[in-house]
Amino acid sequence: MIIFTLLLERNYSIKQSELQATNIANRFSLQQKNMLDDIERLARYIAQQESKHDELLTTCPDYFELFKSLYNNVANIGMIDLQGNISCATSGQVKNINIADRDYFKNALNSDMLSVGYFQLDRSLQTTTVNFALSLKNTAGVTKGAVIIVIALDWWNAAINEINLPDGSLVAIVDSNTKILAHYPKNTTLIGNSIAQSYVESMQADSHFITDEQGVIRIFSRSTIYNDPHNNNLDIYIGLPVTDVLAQINHNFIISLTVFITFLLLLTFIAYKLLKVSIFTPINNLTKATDSLANGVMPSEQNDTPNSPELKVLYQRFKIMAETRLATEANLKNKHDELTSLLSALPDSYLKINNKGGVSNIGGSFNIPGVTQSVNNLTLASFVTERNALLILNNLPTSTSNNSNNLEFTLQSQTDIKNFEARINPMQTNHEFVVVLRDITQRKQNEEALHLAALVYGNSSEGMAITDENGIIFDVNPAFSKTTLFSKEEVINKTISVLSSGKHDKTFYQALWAELTSTGRWQGEIINRRKNGELYVEWLTIDTVYDDNNIPVRRIAIFTDLTEKKQADALIWKQAHFDHLTDLPNRLELKKRLNECFMRVENNAEQLVIMLLDIDHFKDVNDTLGHHYGDALLKFVSQRILESAKNAEFVARIGGDEFVIVFSKIKEQHIKQIAENILLSLSSAIYIENEELFISASIGIASAPNDGENTEQLLKAADQAMYKAKVNGRNGFEFFSHDMREKAQMRMLLLKELRTAIELEQFELFYQPIVCLKDLHVHKAEGLIRWRHPEKGLISPADFIPLAEETRQINILGQFVFSQALQTLNDIKAHITNDFQLSVNVSPIQLSTPDSGIDEWGAMLNAANLPASSIVAEITEGLMVNPEALTQSRLKALVQSGMQLALDDFGTGYSSLAYLQEMDTDYLKIDKRFVDNINKGSQELVLCETIIVMAHQLGLKVIAEGIETKQQMQLLLEAGCDYGQGYLFSKPLPKEQFMSLLTTSQIIALK
Repeated sequence: MIIFTLLLERNYSIKQSELQATNIANRFSLQQKNMLDDIERLARYIAQQESKHDELLTTCPDYFELFKSLYNNVANIGMIDLQGNISCATSGQVKNINIADRDYFKNALNSDMLSVGYFQLDRSLQTTTVNFALSLKNTAGVTKGAVIIVIALDWWNAAINEINLPDGSLVAIVDSNTKILAHYPKNTTLIGNSIAQSYVESMQADSHFITDEQGVIRIFSRSTIYNDPHNNNLDIYIGLPVTDVLAQINHNFIISLTVFITFLLLLTFIAYKLLKVSIFTPINNLTKATDSLANGVMPSEQNDTPNSPELKVLYQRFKIMAETRLATEANLKNKHDELTSLLSALPDSYLKINNKGGVSNIGGSFNIPGVTQSVNNLTLASFVTERNALLILNNLPTSTSNNSNNLEFTLQSQTDIKNFEARINPMQTNHEFVVVLRDITQRKQNEEALHLAALVYGNSSEGMAITDENGIIFDVNPAFSKTTLFSKEEVINKTISVLSSGKHDKTFYQALWAELTSTGRWQGEIINRRKNGELYVEWLTIDTVYDDNNIPVRRIAIFTDLTEKKQADALIWKQAHFDHLTDLPNRLELKKRLNECFMRVENNAEQLVIMLLDIDHFKDVNDTLGHHYGDALLKFVSQRILESAKNAEFVARIGGDEFVIVFSKIKEQHIKQIAENILLSLSSAIYIENEELFISASIGIASAPNDGENTEQLLKAADQAMYKAKVNGRNGFEFFSHDMREKAQMRMLLLKELRTAIELEQFELFYQPIVCLKDLHVHKAEGLIRWRHPEKGLISPADFIPLAEETRQINILGQFVFSQALQTLNDIKAHITNDFQLSVNVSPIQLSTPDSGIDEWGAMLNAANLPASSIVAEITEGLMVNPEALTQSRLKALVQSGMQLALDDFGTGYSSLAYLQEMDTDYLKIDKRFVDNINKGSQELVLCETIIVMAHQLGLKVIAEGIETKQQMQLLLEAGCDYGQGYLFSKPLPKEQFMSLLTTSQIIALK
């Protein structure tokens, strides 16, 4: 306490000296602040006076000199314009000096506060200075420049060195860059240098005492004597010497401390002598006696008994205590051995730990994965992993509580994962606990299995019932009650026969029990009755549970309600075999029934007859009125067919608008009458909502076994007959004939060979000349495709073009024709100088198919270096009125490209003069049918003349096809026809012959 008091007195003395030094520093700083305040007042006075002028003066006012003489610290006063140029200065003006780059000048222009600069070499005064600047305003308050006040650092250094400070003091005035502006004691070499780093660090430390290299101790303080708005500071560092003061304080402290320690040592020596006589010697004797008692050696009464009566009594008490202790320890050891044997026999493991996780003992049946019975590691984490150890330590019971805490955790070995239960019991010893670890892996698995079984039993969609060996119900699950409508309470202790429907006889149940008794299992379909009397079908499985003596003790019945499945199966079967719209058998059911009918056909006298009916133009109904009307129409048609063919075996709908009527055991003479009746019934008006419809149908009739030996053949035969009825004008019926099958087979063969012919390049282009009727000169030709079959020879286009259009192979053929025509035109161009045209036929399919290739024709012409007018595209009249946008746009594109159009077979289709004008057609071709019977005064001649006159009026040229006689040529020439084409002039020729004809003579010689 005395030392602490001495320290306090020393610190108080130091604080007093520090306070005295601080007061001196504050007075010095205040003097410097007052000097800078005078500078600011001077600057503001000048700014106030100059605000009376709109423009910046170019010569300094007289009061500038007055102020300069009054303020010894001011070396120069000047005014600077906005560009940084000196407008006036009291110390003369130096040319080419500009301070626009000085921060203090820019800061002054941007604020109304006095801005301070940094250490600098003044270019006007040629000495080191620090400058101050304040913005100048005009009468409107707009900045027009700045006033600059310059303090010479020589003056400042001299000024602070005139101040009376203690010997050894240090003073430094620095700018924001820590450059020294003035220094005490005077040292010109330091001006402009950075202040020592130790000064700066001392201002940030707890103690401001600094010892220099000469051992002089100074107390430093720092204060800001000016701070402008842009955080440019002028700071003053003042260091006052305190070496002598601190030395005197320390000398006084050491003298006081020495006197105190000497006095303390004297007191200690006296106390030791007294304690040794009264306490230490008796205690030493007592210690020796205690050591003897601890080693089990009893001190003798004569020699070792202490002289002190009190210690003698204490010695006797120690002797009694030692005897009692030895007996207790022996008893505890026996108990410990018994407990250890008992714990080792139990399946649990035991750990004795402290509250830090340290293990001091283990025991029991130690079967923790990866851990041996050892305490070498002595940490809980070594036994149960770091994570589980933390879990146990976080759940330690409080030492004041007698309760134990239980928790569970898992340990993973190399092969499996085990679950453990930890029971933590606090010991009487503070901060120690016993952790009992039990492997509960099997228990967890059993619990999970039981829980899963309970979930399955309670949530299964299948009904379950548990009975005894005789069928008395013990328990049922919720699905049982949901299916049977019996609650659990209503069926407990009743036999399973409570569900009996009466639909199974006694024999059924006897067989069930016999199989159940012999095998322990029965499964099958059974009909039972719900509580409300409703019958249902279920799939029932019964299993038997046996005891250890193989005696049945339980039967478990599991069943699935099949009612909805049966209904769904029936619905699915009906949907698969019957038309959903008319409720008639569909194609699948038709084939099934026809197969059965074929098995019953015995002889030709009782034929199996089918009629395949297709509604004529049914698509028009859907396209114009919508599918709603189409569906309603199909229902009406099916009803009328059923009413008209009541003696039919059945009626089926096999497609969109196709029906099949099947007759068995019908006479041949009745077939025609029935077909007529069906067509007649369909011819009358049908009313659907507000629409009145009239329809017709085409029927194909085929019979077995004559027209087909199986279902597929018979249906195909009826389809071919129906197709023929449509070809013959619809609204009729046709019987199948074998020539239909032959034609169909030939058509299929031809279609197959057509695809092969394209790949094998069996097609070639023939050319038929088109001559001018006036001079028989050949100006044009028509390219006609031919198929040179390796076995059948040349095949007519009439046989394969329809097939090509049907399969869209016409697009490939069209591209072939066009490319061959271009090649031929180039060959012709090499021999004939005048323009020559080739006509190519364009199929409607080429114009309506997006990827037909017709859009590439323009590019192909350019690549062949041929004008577009060298090609004439021949189209039919139907194409001109085709409403498809793609067809019309392509026709117009052909015309716009420069190709010419020829209207083929004019007069046989939908002739339209409006379309002729709109499409800018170039040629009309009169069909061969008009030319064949042309004679003088014939109606055909009148028609030809009319066509020719009309075409000429529209600006079109006319080409007559099929001219075979000179009379036909002469009549057409007299009628004004321009060109002719036909066998009179030349048949279609292969390219070699055609080129020979052109190169020999372009004029046809008539025979």
